[in-house]
Amino acid sequence: MGIRIVVIDDNPHLAWEGRTWPANATFGRFLPALLEVPGPGGLPAVARIDHCVPVRPADRAPTTLPLDARIHVVATAPFDGIAGYLRHAPALLRRNAAILRPVIRGADLVWLKVPASNAPLAAALARAAGVPRCGYVAGSAAEVAAGQGRGRVGGAGARLVGLTWDLAGRLASLGGDRVVVGEDLDGEGIVTSLVEPDEIRPMPGSGDAPGSNAVPGSGDAPGSDGAPWPREPGRLRLAWAGRLAPGKGLEPLLDAVARLVAAPPKDRRVDLVVLGDGPSRAALGTRADRLGIADRVDWRGHVAERRPYLDALAGADLFVFPSPAEGFPKVVLDAFAVGLPVLATPSGALAELGRERLELIQTGAPAAVADAIRRLAADPARVAGLRAAGTRFAALHTRPAEAARLVARWRDRYPELPWG
Repeated sequence: MGIRIVVIDDNPHLAWEGRTWPANATFGRFLPALLEVPGPGGLPAVARIDHCVPVRPADRAPTTLPLDARIHVVATAPFDGIAGYLRHAPALLRRNAAILRPVIRGADLVWLKVPASNAPLAAALARAAGVPRCGYVAGSAAEVAAGQGRGRVGGAGARLVGLTWDLAGRLASLGGDRVVVGEDLDGEGIVTSLVEPDEIRPMPGSGDAPGSNAVPGSGDAPGSDGAPWPREPGRLRLAWAGRLAPGKGLEPLLDAVARLVAAPPKDRRVDLVVLGDGPSRAALGTRADRLGIADRVDWRGHVAERRPYLDALAGADLFVFPSPAEGFPKVVLDAFAVGLPVLATPSGALAELGRERLELIQTGAPAAVADAIRRLAADPARVAGLRAAGTRFAALHTRPAEAARLVARWRDRYPELPWG
């Protein structure tokens, strides 16, 4: 048999040519891995997933990839952010209650991806139907609001709303399982990984095949794996990936690049490749122009397919992610998978990775980012250690491994469910 899971998710989706496409999120790519986890006797542990997401018609072909056809999409009423939900809350609650009630009644487990506007409603419907639920905490709305630089008055209001959303998500999880993504990563913690085993790239000289259990470079002394760093003499290529939106750390990163262009680390030319798109693209381009670094920034846009995206990451020397607010960013795992050292702020669950795997900086201020890049440029042994530790971590936290870990957790918590 296998269980039926209903997933409650706030990420906006688009309807186009009979398929459902995420507007920008990648969580939907993780879900099909749950359908591949075997249960008792080799039968699937999860037989069906109903992914409940807000859907509106697309006015042009989406740039993302459509959801896997094995996932059953339940279209809930669309809205524009938390503010849009609050403005139309009574109508949205009525519409979504009618949509979600029959779906939840037929479920074995309700998976609440929080913070989410529909989480309290779905939790109430699950309690009424006697269906167990799991809260899946993927970040903090309050921390995101705090990192967006809205000013004192607007920022305080946004943080208050964010705190309310976070509290609502916590209350929705009461009485059920609660998973904080990225917590207890050296124990039983879960991350929403998109890395496949064959995407782990061995470093030159390690002798390991892609996807093998051996960890590239793990047995070598720092700097002895034969991998050149940087890849080109006299040049240092930085990379960043994600959604181009306020509060993601790109503004200070561009400022840091300007500092490095003015005073090159070890006389190396510094360039930055940016993978992603979003509402801040034009403003960020203007900022790069004003800083005089337009020729140093390569705006690649959103790269939906995994292979070209990972190839673009692998062409860099250092992944820099000075975001002020995150849950556990999947882009860091992707950087680990292709052997990049990662420089990041300890936001969200990134602090759990520790200095063994990350070059951590306490602030994303431009001067701090630029100084940290200069330190790494002068310390190849540190770079080699970060590359080996990061690749080791990615090999342990692939998409199938995380899906199996999550299902095992649910089987322990809810043994009475029809697991197969």
